[in-house]
Amino acid sequence: MSRPWSFIILARRCLAAAPGVLFAVLMALAGQLPAHAQSISASTSFTVKDVRPEAFSWFWDNVDEAMFKAANSENKAFRWTQAPATPQHLGYSAGARYRATSVFGFASHTVEVSYLDPETVRGRVPSDNHLGSKPYSFVAQSVSVDGKPAFTVLVQYNPVGSTFADSAVRIEATLAAQPAVAQAYVTHLRKTLSGLQPTLMSALNERYFNGVLKTRGSYTIGPVDKNLNVTLVIEQEIKGINAEMLAWWWDHIGDTARYRLWQPIDHVSFEWTVPPNSPDTHYDIGAVQKAKEYIGKSALTLNIKGADPAASPLPPVPVSGDDYFYARTDLTLIAGLLPSNSLVHQWRPNATGDGIILTSTFVNTALARVLNFTFFEDLGSHCLREFQMLPYFLPRLYKREYLHQ
Repeated sequence: MSRPWSFIILARRCLAAAPGVLFAVLMALAGQLPAHAQSISASTSFTVKDVRPEAFSWFWDNVDEAMFKAANSENKAFRWTQAPATPQHLGYSAGARYRATSVFGFASHTVEVSYLDPETVRGRVPSDNHLGSKPYSFVAQSVSVDGKPAFTVLVQYNPVGSTFADSAVRIEATLAAQPAVAQAYVTHLRKTLSGLQPTLMSALNERYFNGVLKTRGSYTIGPVDKNLNVTLVIEQEIKGINAEMLAWWWDHIGDTARYRLWQPIDHVSFEWTVPPNSPDTHYDIGAVQKAKEYIGKSALTLNIKGADPAASPLPPVPVSGDDYFYARTDLTLIAGLLPSNSLVHQWRPNATGDGIILTSTFVNTALARVLNFTFFEDLGSHCLREFQMLPYFLPRLYKREYLHQ
């Protein structure tokens, strides 16, 4: 017998016995119903300007009392009762719990929040959230106000706007014994998430991209050679992806939406000026990307052309096998005025089998230092900040679009 039918039969029997018993059964067994069958007790939808979804994905596991109180003056206290297991990644850690004191509904309340297993909301969220290591577009929480029976809160968010710089947020509360309390809490949570707008992206930038991702590799800047070029080499281990995923990515970057997914702060826009002839699992020689991105504080628009390693000019380092990407690059404003710069990305499985080792070699004119004295340092940092983002989104894209899972 299916769970919904067994639930209905049991509820009818309880109703015949006593209405109070029915209410207790409803609260105890409602979690057995499929997620899409659960009624919504309270909800709200809104847009947070100039905050990318990745910032919210980082926030759940990294919120602290200072950030919590600064976002909303109604928040008075915050502490983790069970700290997140892996806060160094984007997305929330199921099982983490916190206790907060907040004022809403004209009273002060103690709020207990527990992060739920993502499976509890399967069917209510995009299915590819379950193809990565953590959800990317939602958090599911069990919320108890003043020790009363808990209800479920689902917060979903997606990029919107012409430059995909904003987040559309939807909050839903289900299984609430007291819908008025749930609505008051949902309204309060909306105020908190909206109140993060002035500082959340800068916190993501400094505490995650600079504080975490830039520490997962290193770079070496060579001397100026006889051709007035400088060689920059970046070494990094990227856990959570494999060689096949990265080989597939080059022909499937696609558009600005996906380019900003790759690096939501440094990347600005992307288009194919010459698209790949046949997108597959190896970059297309002759395909040309037009990409605008920040290298440090400088916004540069680049033409990046997939190059043939067997033709002149040869790549700056030997390449072999299939696990490489070789391109010639130019600033669009001065294309053709100077020799093209070159870049080579090469990768191999790491020793533990749970990621790759990526070596990136850039050869750029030393004149870049005229435009930006720290250009090569900034480029090394940029490379770490973008490639360490791949585990956040690439596995699910690859599984959904190439493996059709």
